[in-house]
Amino acid sequence: MEGRVHVMGKRLVSSGSPLPDGRRFSERLYRIRDIHIEVESILQSLAALQEDTPCARCASVCCREAMCRESMDSDFLRFVLGSVADGYRADTGWYVAGSGCRLGYGRPLVCYEFFCESFDAQDRDSPKQLSRALKTLYANAFAGQHMLVVEDISRITPHRLDLIHARLEHLRDRANAALRLALGRKLGLQATTCAAG
Repeated sequence: MEGRVHVMGKRLVSSGSPLPDGRRFSERLYRIRDIHIEVESILQSLAALQEDTPCARCASVCCREAMCRESMDSDFLRFVLGSVADGYRADTGWYVAGSGCRLGYGRPLVCYEFFCESFDAQDRDSPKQLSRALKTLYANAFAGQHMLVVEDISRITPHRLDLIHARLEHLRDRANAALRLALGRKLGLQATTCAAG
């Protein structure tokens, strides 16, 4: 069966053709990649809905090339990035002064772990809690290792990949529900403001 190829930044390499290093990845890994990208997109949308857009006004940017490097050192994140990895800069990583991170997906999970206090909330479906869930669901992917440190993700068993896939789907559903709720609140606030004006 021929591997599928997706365009528009989703699937950048056919699962039926080898990568430059000769490896082939399973369809399971491509499905995980696709859902991972969806979850990252939802988390970034949730962060963008913050009332005072704290990232845009932040005076002490937390991005550092040393943090960005995780996306290049991790076999999984390099797989998620695909050809986007070619745009990495050794001096600044993914950070661009004045506009922030250039990545829409494939960000190091540390970026989702260390949200500043502007995003802090104990709600199970807050951006911070959902981001932490993204990081922890990849624990114990292979030989007790987190998926980001597994040197060759093609060695992860189909059973373990199925578990990760199921966890990612659940997280995507939670994140989508949180985004719908946040959008509803925002639209409700705007409708109230417009009616009062």
